[in-house]
Amino acid sequence: MLLAAGFVPTVLSLSALKSRALRKGVWFRLDPAARALVDATLLYLKRGGVIKSPALINALRAVAERILSSTSPLRVLARAVGMAIARAKGMVIDEEKAIALGIQWINTPRRYKNFALIEP
Repeated sequence: MLLAAGFVPTVLSLSALKSRALRKGVWFRLDPAARALVDATLLYLKRGGVIKSPALINALRAVAERILSSTSPLRVLARAVGMAIARAKGMVIDEEKAIALGIQWINTPRRYKNFALIEP
């Protein structure tokens, strides 16, 4: 959850997320349960409801992460991943190296990610 880390489900953020997904053509590639969750939450919030459930907030963050990762350019995603890896390893790197590190991690097959040592 790199892109939607600070996501707070409000009427404004959910409607912006839905319109972005519709604009980029990602909305109908989501599973129907995720679309229904966003639509139902939007309706609930527009009618004055307040979200208190941590499980619902986490589910909405997961949907937001899916939408944002599908609509964001690869460069933005690679930079976020590279910065997170560098921060986890205690390294200080510039944007260019973060993008390279992120692309390297994204291109590593899933079966090797547990064992791969990513060194800049």
